[in-house]
Amino acid sequence: MSHHSQGSTSTSNTITAQHQHEGGSCPVVGDTHDYCPHHKGDVRSPCPALNALANHGYLPRDGKNISVFDLIRALREGYRLSMPLALILSIGAVFILGQFRKISLADLARHNLIEHDASLFHRDARKGEEYAPRCPDCSLLKAVVHQGGYYKPGRITLEDVANIRAKREMHGSLDFTHAEIARGEMAIAIGVLGGPNADKEGLDLEVLKTWVKYERLPDGWKPDHTQGLYHTYKMATVIRDRMDAIKSGKLKNALDDEDATEAAIVMSVAHAPQIPPTSE
Repeated sequence: MSHHSQGSTSTSNTITAQHQHEGGSCPVVGDTHDYCPHHKGDVRSPCPALNALANHGYLPRDGKNISVFDLIRALREGYRLSMPLALILSIGAVFILGQFRKISLADLARHNLIEHDASLFHRDARKGEEYAPRCPDCSLLKAVVHQGGYYKPGRITLEDVANIRAKREMHGSLDFTHAEIARGEMAIAIGVLGGPNADKEGLDLEVLKTWVKYERLPDGWKPDHTQGLYHTYKMATVIRDRMDAIKSGKLKNALDDEDATEAAIVMSVAHAPQIPPTSE
């Protein structure tokens, strides 16, 4: 085993060993932006983008006591969003939540505020529940990885997202606001993580999988461009227009041409009632 491998293994064991992020800081990785997953006492949201920022120390690592200025700074530093886009997302979040002082990441799980049904990665909230599931659903993530890459093997494009979202919303449509949020969050994810040509080239599906499942940025990754408001709007519009064409029957969903029985079953699972955990 090489020294590098030994060091990597040692670091991995250290960050996974139980410790606390008291005051939002990590005693293991310190003030760096190295990855450390959430530990006991930390809170997280259904949003992999913000969870990853907390896991890398751009937001308080415990996910608590986050001000709107913390959000703006983290989005700017971690993902290199333009100031207008970071402002709209951050101020919009606290406005929708109705919490103008500080928030915790757990607040973003409040159902039908920012969080919404028909997520690509999370099951719907149970009827009557105030909070939606925080953790991604492995079967839904598997379905997205399976259905993505139709146009560019191994990469999820805006067109893929439109196809997948149209299929997902067959089980339940969204209101205008949440439909815009759903399209915008994927436009930002692909735009930021996919690079400056992501609107055409898409995003590596393995990068997406790691980001969603482990709420982690790729090793050594740094944003290589500024993701602006207008560019994000144009990317979201590509998704919206294609979805509209599919839903109106003007365009056939490419996923209808494949044997998507398994994926369709997985998608429907997200709407099945969740079984509450039993106490031992």
